[in-house]
Amino acid sequence: MKRIFDEVHGTIELDDVATSLVDEPVFQRLRRIRQTSLAYIVYPGANHTRFSHSLGAYYLTEKIGKKLVKEGFISDSELNDVKIASLLHDIGQFPFSHAIESFYIKKGFSNKDLRDLILMSSFDEAIEKYGLDLKRIREILNGETLLTSLIDGDADVDRMDYLLRDSIHTGIQLGRIDLERLIFTITYNESGITVQDKGIISLENFYLSRLHMYQAVYYHKTILGYELFLTSLYSKMIEECETRLNVEDIKSMISYGTFPYWDDEWIFGSLYRCYSNSSNSTLSQMIKDFLDRRGPKVIYDEIGYGDKGDNEFKEATEKLSRVIPSDSIYPFEEIINIFDKSRIKVISKDKELSLSEYPTLLNTIPEKLVIRRVYVDRRYAEKAREML
Repeated sequence: MKRIFDEVHGTIELDDVATSLVDEPVFQRLRRIRQTSLAYIVYPGANHTRFSHSLGAYYLTEKIGKKLVKEGFISDSELNDVKIASLLHDIGQFPFSHAIESFYIKKGFSNKDLRDLILMSSFDEAIEKYGLDLKRIREILNGETLLTSLIDGDADVDRMDYLLRDSIHTGIQLGRIDLERLIFTITYNESGITVQDKGIISLENFYLSRLHMYQAVYYHKTILGYELFLTSLYSKMIEECETRLNVEDIKSMISYGTFPYWDDEWIFGSLYRCYSNSSNSTLSQMIKDFLDRRGPKVIYDEIGYGDKGDNEFKEATEKLSRVIPSDSIYPFEEIINIFDKSRIKVISKDKELSLSEYPTLLNTIPEKLVIRRVYVDRRYAEKAREML
């Protein structure tokens, strides 16, 4: 048994198997990957890591899992499996998370693919040593069982932890949720979640917090601009000076045991090396701009709560591309799912009701957030604004 003091949940107790997995170098790597990528550029306190978040997810899984065991929804064996799955759910995160993952996704290699490789190569012996089944744990992580909903579902431990944790470290109060009440009043099932009526306000707050944190932190216009900038910079860096970081190279790093050191600091090291080796190149100027916080500027910004078409976004992108180099334009479009009303049921007066049958703010909260933006490199910002 190991006790760790956490700034969000207080004392977190790790059993023998969790302690063994946390001690693995590939898990220690998460200490050197920031939870919120480049959010520290806007919120200086956002330097917390995937390591602490993984421990928080483990803690919440144990807390919810014990409740579900007591209620007869899952067995002790299933609880052990889902605890380890939650501990390892972020083990395949790339340095700077989505900023670097975007480069590899275009090559057909996501953090889920990376996680699966790491699980099979670095944790198989440690997991089976304690009588656990790696296959079952992978099934939970890959969405093949009901237990997946605890980690990646309608009200999961992943989001419960990071909303609170990110709120604390950014100073943004929007992520504060009534965690105790939420855990006490929800139950998971194959069609989604069921919440008791006395917990409906806590669930409303959970989804409102998610919606607001997406706008204030995860898709903040400056943070997103720098993530797009880093993705472009990383691509150029691999072409010009760090040529051994393609998908097969990452797989080789796992095989040879050097992968645990591919982290945020590695990326910074690569940036410094590339800058010093070609200090007068276009790439070096990009690196300097990134490090000096002179990133791209947003020229077009559209935020909505339903997909009503994107003609203006397309027109803006096309108009800019006629006079500004394509590699200096960063268009971004994403539809973000906040929640699915059809997957939530309410227990009121011993009756199970659909959400539409119960008076709740959830019926008016938008289910999707739509963000469309166009950024350009700073030197073209004035010209771009004049055009639009």
